[in-house]
Amino acid sequence: MSRFASPSERSGKWFGRGTLVTLLASAVVLFLTFFVIFANSLPTPPDDVPKADGIVIFTGTATERIGKGLQLLSQDKGQRLFISGVYENQTFETLIAMAPEGRQDIKCCIDLDYEAGNTVENAKQTELWAGIHGYKSLILVTSAQHIPRAFLELRRTMPTVKLSAWPVVPENVHIDRWWAYSGTTSLLMGEYMRYLWALAGLPRSN
Repeated sequence: MSRFASPSERSGKWFGRGTLVTLLASAVVLFLTFFVIFANSLPTPPDDVPKADGIVIFTGTATERIGKGLQLLSQDKGQRLFISGVYENQTFETLIAMAPEGRQDIKCCIDLDYEAGNTVENAKQTELWAGIHGYKSLILVTSAQHIPRAFLELRRTMPTVKLSAWPVVPENVHIDRWWAYSGTTSLLMGEYMRYLWALAGLPRSN
């Protein structure tokens, strides 16, 4: 014997499917809307930054970030510079060679961290370093798209420390017109998803 669904049963199924499609579409729209807000609100390099107790670089592998951190230290923007997440093949001599000309004397005030392998560990190592020196204010140097997530993790580990930032924007990253460059859009989308993941308190590996 065959059984055919009644009109009310069929309409109920279509209503359920329609509701699911509507919810999924709304979720996609919200996801993309907040991505646009995220991308359009990323900081750009400032003209200047106020002095702080210390300067921190996340992560210490990009020459642009290292160069900017060393420059800020040479300008006495902080008492010491902490480079977190240095690769094993990067020696102290390699890094100090990036210092402004004639300012190799700042090597007395540089500390290297080879332990941190992701942003969460960067923040934890920074907390230890800042605690040892009694620092209450820090300048963070990292890529512009990384600033929101880095600040989030630092706030979790050091809620009372005053934070300011120097966002680094490499030449091949076009934050001002990100939508016109597929590479930049992909880069920002990846960081946006990591930021949402971190915001939800879920573990990440980088």
